[in-house]
Amino acid sequence: MHTVEYDVDRPDSDIVDGFEEIPSTIVSDVTGNIGLTMDAGMEPAYDGVEMAGTAITVKAAPGDNLIIHKAITMAEPGDVLVIDCNGYTDTGHVGELMCTSCQANGLAGLVIDGAYRDSREIAEMEFPVYGRGTNPQGPLKQDPGSINVTISVGGVSVDPGDIVIGDDDGLAVIPREGAQEVLERSHEKLDAEDTVREEVLEGEYLFELNSYDELFDNLNVVGPEDSIQ
Repeated sequence: MHTVEYDVDRPDSDIVDGFEEIPSTIVSDVTGNIGLTMDAGMEPAYDGVEMAGTAITVKAAPGDNLIIHKAITMAEPGDVLVIDCNGYTDTGHVGELMCTSCQANGLAGLVIDGAYRDSREIAEMEFPVYGRGTNPQGPLKQDPGSINVTISVGGVSVDPGDIVIGDDDGLAVIPREGAQEVLERSHEKLDAEDTVREEVLEGEYLFELNSYDELFDNLNVVGPEDSIQ
């Protein structure tokens, strides 16, 4: 069944903007590494990418981009188009012209669990794009697909209105409900790391600062003299 939902409950823009300064690694840490970061196969189109925006979700048939064209017309400035193509990489579902349209209309970026094309041109545009690979093969336009439904991209469930951030390390998804708390905890984590960094620069070891020595001792590590010969 194909569904197109026009209404999206977006988070406050101040919260979305606040995540522009938060690394994906910090989001992973403060959320307890509970699966909000996409897998390593989702790579940026160029180095130095920075992205934060509200998810507009797209479920596209592998090898077809008709629904993606429609979704671009529905997205608002600050949105990130998040596209589920079932990881299909034998077709480039989006290219430079579609990304130019996204950029011209103020979108924050595009994430596709599948392949894209025109990678050099997209890199030169410096429009944030993440995908599973590139392929020059063009797509079909015959499947209606769905917009603003729950999808799975990079191994993570994404709902319309979630916040998506990206940097050189990868992608993280923050559910709309609870995003304010994640943002606050992220700032606390960054402040704590600043303090630890000062101690490390003075010669302290993370092993000791984090009491890893206690954890290490509890693992009953044995020396060569205790091993069975």
